[in-house]
Amino acid sequence: MSSAGEVFDWLFKRRRRLTDFKPEELRREEKRLEIRENQLVAQQEKLDREKEGIFQQGSKTKSSVRRRLYARRFNDIMGRIRLLDRELNRTSKEIMTMSRIRALIERTRNPKTVTGILNNMTEAHMDQLSALLEDDKIGEEFYLQKLDLLLGVANDPAYDATEIGSEGMEVLKTWEAMDEGEMEFDEGLKQAETGPELRERGESSGGRKERRNRETEEREAEPDV
Repeated sequence: MSSAGEVFDWLFKRRRRLTDFKPEELRREEKRLEIRENQLVAQQEKLDREKEGIFQQGSKTKSSVRRRLYARRFNDIMGRIRLLDRELNRTSKEIMTMSRIRALIERTRNPKTVTGILNNMTEAHMDQLSALLEDDKIGEEFYLQKLDLLLGVANDPAYDATEIGSEGMEVLKTWEAMDEGEMEFDEGLKQAETGPELRERGESSGGRKERRNRETEEREAEPDV
């Protein structure tokens, strides 16, 4: 499944309602897309290494002929990287689509609500999502906002961590803090590894310990009667 059209054909143009899909079916397709996503990232990383090697070779030689050769190779690799960027962007948005629909089917307690949302999506909605999927200028965040609006889960915290998990959401916040210079690498890694729940428990435990120590000091400071 390599295009948005195929994704929507699989989801919306079968002789089945969306609510007839089982979560495990959607998860299998989601996993298949995740494998493709990992393959694209691996290809990008390989090309990045080749690009750096070519750049280094060109910087070392003084031969104009060899530099033109390296320049052509560099140009070719940059074009391939851009193609992979577009495909990776689209694949990531496809994964979001599968993940959101699966989560909606899994988490919505009222089946009638699910039916109303998923089975009432019109052809116009599908065309809009398909265009957003295919447009490589549309990033994941904007696409997800549009998708959530159509699915009726916009601003619903229950779906915030559906795709990447709570710890994934936490590490995104940590990276943003590092971008702003609010913490160094080691501190950021420790915070990401600890996770919000463990930190909260640790802070709660630390607070209780500090309170006990303070009470002990106050008792020891009291004059003997």
